[in-house]
Amino acid sequence: MLKSGRQSPYFIDLGVLTQGSAISELGRYYASKINESFGTDFDVVFGPAYKAIPLAISATMALNSMGMDKRWLFDRKEMKMHGADASAVFVGSQNLDHGQRVVIVDDVMTTGGTKLEAIKKLEDSLKAEVKGIVVAVDRMEMGRRASAVAEFTDDTGIPVHSIDNIGSIFSHLKGRAVDNKVYVTDKIFGRYEEYMGKYGVKKIPGT
Repeated sequence: MLKSGRQSPYFIDLGVLTQGSAISELGRYYASKINESFGTDFDVVFGPAYKAIPLAISATMALNSMGMDKRWLFDRKEMKMHGADASAVFVGSQNLDHGQRVVIVDDVMTTGGTKLEAIKKLEDSLKAEVKGIVVAVDRMEMGRRASAVAEFTDDTGIPVHSIDNIGSIFSHLKGRAVDNKVYVTDKIFGRYEEYMGKYGVKKIPGT
């Protein structure tokens, strides 16, 4: 069950990438997409707690190797009862001035509800300017009236960029063995198609 209330036949879990080599490689993908989308026009990479914390840190490390020395930031699920101002809400905010330009990184984009919460927190506590969002996977689902990503950008003015989308991932994995095991069988692909027929955008890139 997704936060949107939809019963999805698949789940994107970047939390399984706990090896240094895996998270380092993932960080390079995020850094490449951030550079492609925003160049150097940002100051901070923010990862919403908890799963996006390593995404923000690994992305800033990869950006540094590309010659861009940026800061990372993440929020606290539970606000500190002591501490001043933004430090009660964020980790990594001590050296940040108000008005910093922020890129948010996260695992997926479904409807964008959790992203709105992060944006409000950044704007209220840090007076930050959110330049955009980078996710690993766009689930390519509909919002209330259009593509959830397009709808989110229309409503907020904040662009969303994805490293990949669920259509190309399922198409690539269908019938393909990974470590001698086929994860996306015809049956699983059929369940995916049924779900996307109900909730997906009309044209799924990669299919």
